[in-house]
Amino acid sequence: MVLLVMTAMQKLWIGTVILLAAMALILSFLFRTYYQIEGNNLKIVCGFLFKQEVDIKKIRKIEKTNNPISSPALSVRDRIEIYYDKYDSVIISPKRQAEFIQTLKLINATISTNL
Repeated sequence: MVLLVMTAMQKLWIGTVILLAAMALILSFLFRTYYQIEGNNLKIVCGFLFKQEVDIKKIRKIEKTNNPISSPALSVRDRIEIYYDKYDSVIISPKRQAEFIQTLKLINATISTNL
């Protein structure tokens, strides 16, 4: 049987690596979350882990939400939920919501909204 004994310095290095990895993940969410309209697609990117494209022509409705569920939205208060396809939705928080929604409606005039 091999007994693994770590020194205090090894434990410090392991803790430092874990802390730096967690910080890198959090910073990637803060500095790499954006929503981009490219042609008829809405591109949603949040950090290095979340990337999604939504066909704007398939968006049915947009509603204001206070749902705290984890999503590619940096704000907790100023969120909108975009419903598309039959049962799918995504929660985002664009800075200029009215302008963002108006741009989506220029591409798909059938989008309903409660805003």
